[in-house]
Amino acid sequence: MRRILPFLAAAFLAAGCRGRDSIVAKVGPLKITESEFQRKLAEVAQDYQSYVATPNGRRQFLDILIREKLILAAAQGSGVPKSVDFRVQWDRLKAEEEERLREGRDYLLTRMWLENLRSDGALKVGDDEIRDYHRRYPMETEVRHILCASPVEAEELGKKARAGAGFAVLARDHSLDAASAADGGRLTPSLYGETIIPELQDIVMKMRVGEVAGPIKSKLGYHVLKKEVERRVELEEVRDRIARLLEKQKLDRYLQSVQEKFPVEVVDEQFK
Repeated sequence: MRRILPFLAAAFLAAGCRGRDSIVAKVGPLKITESEFQRKLAEVAQDYQSYVATPNGRRQFLDILIREKLILAAAQGSGVPKSVDFRVQWDRLKAEEEERLREGRDYLLTRMWLENLRSDGALKVGDDEIRDYHRRYPMETEVRHILCASPVEAEELGKKARAGAGFAVLARDHSLDAASAADGGRLTPSLYGETIIPELQDIVMKMRVGEVAGPIKSKLGYHVLKKEVERRVELEEVRDRIARLLEKQKLDRYLQSVQEKFPVEVVDEQFK
């Protein structure tokens, strides 16, 4: 214990010094503080960390920071800060930073609100719920789709696919969904309820493997579908996915209950 006390005293003393943020160097009116030095030092590439940890390396690194401060001091003393172009770009930079700060605040607020809902039990998903969902929907499906702007085009492409034309080729050449079109219209394998296009899930569930269906209307447009795979999945294989799915459903119901307080109005005509 006696050996530990001097060590603790030294540690507290060092912490106190860091709390005052001692000055390492000065360049005219500018300062390089210990915290800035350590922060910059931590940004050095891993390959050079062992070198900058040596006395010579630390001194050379300080010389680099001094040079940067010298450049900054010279720039501050020039006519640039008074120029119109600088002020315009500075105002733009501040506006962008304020926007990023607002987005960061909104993200933090949303994340903490969701965490509170979870801790309060509003989004709690029980094991019985997961088992019941898997019992009702034990199948995972793989589907390709072609997204079209009109039912006429979707009907025509559906006929070609049913006549034997390669569905993947049709999707690559015609689908408006660029992300899936690049992979021949393939959508992510999904359980019932996981698809981002809810209008399709009941239809997909009833389709036979190999069957082509469409046109099917959704909010995105008109779809031609081909069901390629349907397989039963074990509960433990998809437990986490079902839990996330059920939590999302509970969150959706919660949002519906509070939406009366926050009425939604789409103002832009192109989105109505």
